[in-house]
Formats: sequence, C-alpha cells, structure tokens
Amino acid sequence: MLPTATASLALSAVLIDLLCTVAVQAGWDIEHAGAVEDLLGDYIRTLPGGDTVELPRLFLYQGQAFSRACPQSGIDSPAYCPGDHTVYLEITLGNAVAEKFGDFGALSIIAHEFGHAYLFENNAHPPGKDGELAADAFAGGFARYVEAKGLLEAGDLDEARATFEAVGDYEVYHNDHHGTPMERRQAFNDGYLKGFRLPGDRQETPRQAPEPSVTPPASQPSVPPSSNPAGAAAPPIPVLGLGLAGIMTVIMVATIVMMVNRAGEDEF
Repeated sequence: MLPTATASLALSAVLIDLLCTVAVQAGWDIEHAGAVEDLLGDYIRTLPGGDTVELPRLFLYQGQAFSRACPQSGIDSPAYCPGDHTVYLEITLGNAVAEKFGDFGALSIIAHEFGHAYLFENNAHPPGKDGELAADAFAGGFARYVEAKGLLEAGDLDEARATFEAVGDYEVYHNDHHGTPMERRQAFNDGYLKGFRLPGDRQETPRQAPEPSVTPPASQPSVPPSSNPAGAAAPPIPVLGLGLAGIMTVIMVATIVMMVNRAGEDEF
C-alpha cells in the first residue's frame, strides 16, 4: 500500500474558514520558515538516533499541492508525507495561524510535522491519537530547545499552547480523532517541561540493589541461634542444691554400712 500524507493537526472546517479570511503575508515563510527548519535539524540531532536519521524536506506552497508518493486528491496541509519524507505547509494557512495565534504558533505547526517525520524515521510512530500527541510533545521539546538558546520572545509559548488547543476536537469516537483541546495543549506542555522522549522511553528512578545475603560454606554447618541474647550472662550454677544432694548421699551410704555391720554382728 502506498503511504498517505499525515494531516496531523486536523484543523476543523470552521477553524480553516476562519483562518483563511486573513490576508496572505508573503514575508512570513521567508523570515521564519527557513530559520526554523535549520533549528529543527539541530534539535533532532540532539535526540536518540538523531545523528543517523535523514532530515525531512520542508515544502511551502500556495494553493494546492500533490505528491506521487502520497496519492490522493491533494495534500491536506499541514501534513507530513512518509513516502517522500516531506513536510507540507500551505503559505496562506501558515500566515493565517501566525496572524491569529502568533508567529510561534505557526512555527510550532512545522515543528509538529517534523515530529511525525522523526518518529517515522525511528520506527517509533504510535498509531492514531497517540501519534498526534507524541508529535505535539516533540513540538514542546523543540520550544524548550530554542528557549534554552534565548530565541523565544515573551508570549511565544502561549501562542503555541493556544494553537494546539485550538486544533483539538471532541470527536473521540471518530477514527481520525487527534486529541481533545486539553490533551493537545497538555502534550505540548509535557514536551516543554520534561523534554521530548520517544514513546515508551520513560526515565525511572533507579532501584537500589538488595543487600547480598551471607550463606555459610557447604563444609561449615549452620549454627542455630542462641536462645540467650548476645552478651547476656549465663544462668547461675545451683551450687547449694548440689551440696545438699552430696551430703544426703553420704548419709545414706553411712546408714547402709551401719546396717550391714549390725546384720553381720547378729549372724555371729
């Protein structure tokens, strides 16, 4: 089966109509998209396997885009196509997001799609909603990365949070459900606060190894524990009792001797 594009943000029809009423700002992609593409490449190289994965290509267009690698009626921007390893973003939509939520909101869309590419390249892309939330967390990790470089402005994080919250949906039983507004906002926050990790890669507190038990050698029999506590004094020897028993024994022997002598005298 030929791969299909991943229209990962799943913008609702209402939101798309609202965004597309904003006039196109041709300078947005020139000023920002190229720079964020380079930063995303640098960020990916800091992640597990990032030195070996092929970085995706960013393709900005206006109007409609098609790809032989993802055959369908057309690319549903924003999207990542695994077949040609390309992230697609329609300029009008990107500019509209920047106008409504802020420029870092639009840049976070690109980061989200690069997250899909990174997950696919590492054979670690979860299915369905979990894959979308993982890409949201990737975007949050990217925000953490660029903030550490001093490249974020005041309000940029709020712009990204508002963008991801806006593209959430409540169609939880739909096969294309990508997460509720709060789930998507929280996934971005998790990536920003904790750093992005591949799904299933959770850092656990190291467990302390149990102390080894001491086993006596096979040739040495085990000594049963003493009933007396260590250092306790031994019970006193009953000297008086033994003395009385000795005296009584002597008296009994003397009595027997006397009786024997008398018996002998009676016989004579």
